[in-house]
This record gives sequence, structure tokens and C-alpha cells, in this order.
Amino acid sequence: MSTSGIPFREVPYLPLKLDVDRRPDGTIYLNNGQPLKAHPPHMLAPLVKWAAEAPERIWLAERVPEDPASEGWREMTYGDGLDRVRRLAQAFIDAGAGPDAPVMILASNSIDNALIMYAAMWAGSPVVPVTPAYALLSEDFARLKYIDQLTEPKIIYVEDGAVYQRGLDGMGVGDRLVIYSRREPKGCDSAQIGRFAKEPTRAVDDAYAALAPDTVAKYMLTSGSTGEPKAVINLHGMVAANAKMIRSVWDEERLDAICGGPQVMCNFLPWSHTYGAHSILHNMLDWGGTLYIDNGAPTPARLPEMIRSLTEIATTQHTTVPAAWAALATELERNDALAETFFKRLVSMAYGGAAMGQDIYERIQAVAVRVTGERISLSAGYGATETSPTASNVHWPNDTMGLIGLPLPGNTFKLVPNAQKLELRVKGVNVTPGYFRNAERTLEAFDDEGFYRLGDAVRFVDPDHPEKGLAFDGRTAEEFKLASGTWVSAGTVRVQAVAATGGALSDAVVCGLNEDAICLLGFLNEAWCQRLVGEALPLAELAHHPKVIAAVRDGLQAYNAKNPMPSARIARILLQETPPQADAGEITEKGYMNQSRTLDLRKADVERLYAGSLSDAVIVIAK
Repeated sequence: MSTSGIPFREVPYLPLKLDVDRRPDGTIYLNNGQPLKAHPPHMLAPLVKWAAEAPERIWLAERVPEDPASEGWREMTYGDGLDRVRRLAQAFIDAGAGPDAPVMILASNSIDNALIMYAAMWAGSPVVPVTPAYALLSEDFARLKYIDQLTEPKIIYVEDGAVYQRGLDGMGVGDRLVIYSRREPKGCDSAQIGRFAKEPTRAVDDAYAALAPDTVAKYMLTSGSTGEPKAVINLHGMVAANAKMIRSVWDEERLDAICGGPQVMCNFLPWSHTYGAHSILHNMLDWGGTLYIDNGAPTPARLPEMIRSLTEIATTQHTTVPAAWAALATELERNDALAETFFKRLVSMAYGGAAMGQDIYERIQAVAVRVTGERISLSAGYGATETSPTASNVHWPNDTMGLIGLPLPGNTFKLVPNAQKLELRVKGVNVTPGYFRNAERTLEAFDDEGFYRLGDAVRFVDPDHPEKGLAFDGRTAEEFKLASGTWVSAGTVRVQAVAATGGALSDAVVCGLNEDAICLLGFLNEAWCQRLVGEALPLAELAHHPKVIAAVRDGLQAYNAKNPMPSARIARILLQETPPQADAGEITEKGYMNQSRTLDLRKADVERLYAGSLSDAVIVIAK
């Protein structure tokens, strides 16, 4: 059902302002008319500030790591957090910390992870957060070894020495120091985090004083979906400014008044990625808020824990990836306790990392209206690892998915005509100076005016009214040609096709390079489909159930009626009997599909879609 016309819960955005500069060659420059608020010079300043102003306020909370099933949360205040960071910073200094001594972090989100991260940066060492999968799921540790050789960390942190033993052995730790929280690793010089910490001396204060906006804070790794991961240089000033860029479009005092106190979030997004590390962890620190570390995720195994946490913690903001919103929509529809808690204090919802369908929005809003009588704005943020990460967002009450909003104060958008589209580039205080030890890729990444090439195309929602925002118009590298020479925007087709099924599909992979038509590998929304058929059937049976097939076929036929051109029309779909496999690289740690990897791994199914004689499992979609 549509919820349009129902008022939004108040969102205290500042008045929308936009400066537009159109050039004769068709290039357009966009700037936010609001000023960038004053921001600290580095990432440690907010911790010092809040430890002084609100030492008893909770900074971080987590389930007891030794017993995740236990009730309650282990909490750490800002005052205690500063004390522990200073003690660890002293230990890092004594161990030879500095700009040429990076610290690698191999760990899931935890209080200890945060303490190590901020302490290493305090001591002047760049942090290298690495996706745990590279150490836990890999057979040959090729990417872990590549990252190790590229960044040359002097110290390594693992949360559990026994769990990460294979990875440590695979990368060849040698005589380097390994810090751990639980269970000592074998065959290396190691120190338990509590025993590693030392009493702070004047050296800790001197290290803090030496931090500057151009000090390297981190080497953040790209996903490596098109090659080996690149190490994106993240300066302290970039990340510190980005937190305030986001807040420069808010009336912060009014927001805290509406929420009844400081901001609260409960989030699973991994800190080995820029979204979780900066948009969540660091932004909440900068705001002086409280972050509950969620051990869940939108995967079958971890979804119950995500729902458990969100049923307990009434958050003021919630931002996550579309895959998590899709899973959450289904749970909100059937779990009244979750819905009551989730919408109780919530002022703002947002998504990023990938595009999201309108159907998910409508389902979430229907529950919000049922529970609260109001809609709650669900907007989008947009950016990249290279923009630390948020370059734009929708900073007005929003009910349209697929937008990326408008640039935030502090950076400039450059829209360059490229064939029939506008290619997006960005320059600002939040943009990386380049890639560590990769001058060639750094040179390729920037144009002659110093604008970073994001690789995305955008369009104005209303060309006559640019203040209505920009919409994502596909990856320039994601487009492909059919055998006829027709260009296909895979990102656009994927989002609209999934949305058209009304919840039956959770995601899809778009096929058709050099083929005669567009086809899909479809991934089912298991919970939604089980409700449709009325029993808890496994995916392998749901993929062949007549009701599920009918729902998918009807939705895609309706999509084709609206998109009859060969560049968008879908010919066939093959429903997958297994979900995307994270350990094989089909789904990223943030929860979205790696299209190219999935196409490679499911090549046999792609071939079935284009076989001369179609199998019964292939669903043909009418034009």
C-alpha cells in the first residue's frame, strides 16, 4: 500500500541550498549552499572532548565476546575509553609506532577493535583494517598476503589468536608482534591486549599534539572486485571533516531535543569497510553518541542476532545496506515487538552501498505508519572509500528510492557529459590524495582539475529543478552491450526488476554480455516466499514452487510492460536454489551482491539461460 500523504516525523534539516554552475560544454558544477561546520583537525579530538564533557556517557556497548548468547551488554564510557586508548597508545609508542609502522587489524567489530584502532592512530601509526574473510575463509590467503606485502604492517591485532591462527601462519607473521584479546596465537611474538597496555607518559601527550589534518590515519582497502585491493590513503582531516559534512545539513540541537538526548545507533556494518568505520563508528564518536555493536547481519545464520539487538535497543538513527533493509522489512511486518522498539525513537533512516527498490521502502513505511501514525524519512547516502565515505545525501524528507541526493558542504560535484549520460566526479576536503604505493592508479583516478572519478553516472530527478536532487544512473563500468550493440545499464535493470516482484526476490544478477537478450539469476527472499506458500520450505523447493514462480513471472511481466525496449526488457530468469555465498565472494561483508564474481561462479546457470533448449527451471517472461 502507498503511504504517500501521511506526514513525516519531524526531521530537523537545515534549509536546502544549492549553487549550480553550468558551463558551455555541458559540464555542471554543484555546491551545497550551507557552510561546512567547524571540524576538529584529527580523529582523536572527539574522544578527548567527550571524555571531558560527558565521561559517564556510554560510548560503545557489545555482547560479552566470550558468551554472545548472554543477556545484556558490556558497556564502555567515554571516560574509560579515553583512559584505555591512552594506555594502549603508550604501548604502541614503546613498540615503535609511527608513520612507517602500520598496524593491521584482523577482527570483527568489538570494543577492543575500536580501542586498538584509535590507540594506534593516536600513536601516529596508520591503521590497516582487513576483512576477516581474507584470513578465515581463504584457502591460499592470496589477498591477505598481497595486503601484507603492500602495507608492511609492523604490528598485527587479532581478536582471537586461535581463530586467526591459519591466517597468521598463511601471511607469514615472522617476528612481528601480534596483539590478541582471547586465546594466544602460536609461533609468534604475542601480547594480550590488557597486558600490552602501559601507564601513559608525556610521550602520549606529545604524540597527540603531533597529529594533524594531513597525518595518515588509515589505509582503507577497496573490495578488489576488479583486481587486487587498493589501499586508499585516508588522512585524519578527511574523516574528521566528513563527520561534520554530514552534520552541516542538520539542526543538531533540535535533533537532540526531538530524540530526548544524545544519538544512539545499533549497527553491524564492518569496520574493515569505510561505511561502517566512518559513517557509523567515527560519526557516533564525533557526535558524542552511543553505538551498540550488533553481531548480526542480513544472512540466514546471523539475521536472528540482528533482529534480537534491534528489538532491545531503541535507536535514534538507523543506516545500513539495502540487503539488511530488505531482511528487516520482512521481520518488521511479522514481529510487533521489533516494530515497537525500532520506531520508538527513530528520527532518520538511511541506506548506502547499493541502490534500493521502492517496494522495500513502502513495506517499511506501512509498518511505521501502523505503529506510529507517521512516516519516517528513509534517505540515501552516497560516496566511496576514496571520499571517506559520504559525498552526498538526501537531506530533506524523502519518499523516493534511488536518489543520491545533493553534495554535502565541503565538496564539489562535477557532472561531465559522457555519451548520453552525466559522469560524476568529486573534489573536496573528504577526498583521498590517492592510493598507497600505486602512483599509476592514483594518476588515473583524477582528472586535470583534480576531481576524483567515481565511475558512476547520475541524472537530475527534474532537470528544470536541480534542487530536487540527483539519481543514480548506473555504473559506467557496469554497463554492457547485447549482441545487437544495445547498451544495458545493469544496475538500473537489477533494482527495478527486483522491486517489481514485490518482495519475492531479494536480489538478482543481470546477464547478457554479447547475448541476444537480458536474463537474470534471481535470488529469492526466503522468508517472504515461505509466507507466500504457507510453509517453511527450503530454498531448493521454493525455487520450483508454482506460487513463487507465478509471483516472480507476474512481477517481471509487469516490469516488461513498463520497460519494453531491448535495453531493459527481461527475457528469462533462473531462480537460484542456494543463496549467494559470502565465503566464495558472491556477497560482500556489507551484504550486497558482487555481480561479476557471482557471474563467474554460476557460469553453468548463465549458460542454461541462453541454451538452445531451455530447461523447465528457466522461467520465460512475456514481453
